[in-house]
Amino acid sequence: MSSRGSRSRLETTGFADAVSGRSSVRRYAPDPVPHEDVTAMVGVAIRAANAGNAQTWRFVAVEDADLRAAMKQAVDAVLDEMGAWPEAADLEKELRAYRAYATFFAEAPLVLAVFGRTYHSLADELHERRGLPREQRDRLRQRPDIQSLGGAIQLLCNAAHAMGYGSCWMTAPVLAAPAIEGLLGVEPPLELAALVPVGRPLTPPKPSSRRPVEDVLEFR
Repeated sequence: MSSRGSRSRLETTGFADAVSGRSSVRRYAPDPVPHEDVTAMVGVAIRAANAGNAQTWRFVAVEDADLRAAMKQAVDAVLDEMGAWPEAADLEKELRAYRAYATFFAEAPLVLAVFGRTYHSLADELHERRGLPREQRDRLRQRPDIQSLGGAIQLLCNAAHAMGYGSCWMTAPVLAAPAIEGLLGVEPPLELAALVPVGRPLTPPKPSSRRPVEDVLEFR
C-alpha cells in the first residue's frame, strides 16, 4: 500500500472515532505492519504541539522478533532484580502480574520505541543560574519535554486506531531503559520514554469508560 493510501485512510476516518474509539490493545495478530503505515502513523505523531517546536522526539520501529525478545529479556532481568529486594518479599503475586503487563509488547509484530531529549528554555536557564533545585524547577516548568512526547504518543495511538491497528502506550518497560537503549543503539542525549506495540487486534477493542466531562471541567 502506498503512503498516499495510508494517508487517505487517516483522512476518511472521523476524528471522534479516532479519539473515542481507541483503547489499549494487548493481544495482536502476527501480521506485519507495512512500512507505509508506520510512516503514516509517525507522520501524524510529529504534528503534536511541542515546546518551542524543538521536536525533541525520535522513533525506532522494531520489527525484528529476536530484538523484541531481547528487549523483553532486559525488562525481565530488571524485574527479577526488583523481585529479590527485601521490600518485595510480600509482593510476589503483584510482581507476577506486573511482569505480564510490562512485557507483552514482545508479542506484537511491531514495537515503536519513543525517545526524547531534554528541552531547555530560557526559563530553565534562569532557574538553573538562580540555583533552584531540580524538584522546584520541575514544579514551575512541569517538564515541557515530557509533555511534548506525551502529545506525540497520543497522536500515534489515535492514528494507529484510525488505520485499523491496535496499540498500547507503555511506560513500564522503561524500567530497563539503559539496556533497551543499548540494544537499539540509541545514545544520550536521547532517552527512552515509552514503548508502543502496534498490530492488528486479535479481538475488537472496547473503549474503557471515562468520568463525565462535568466531573473534570469547571468554568470560572
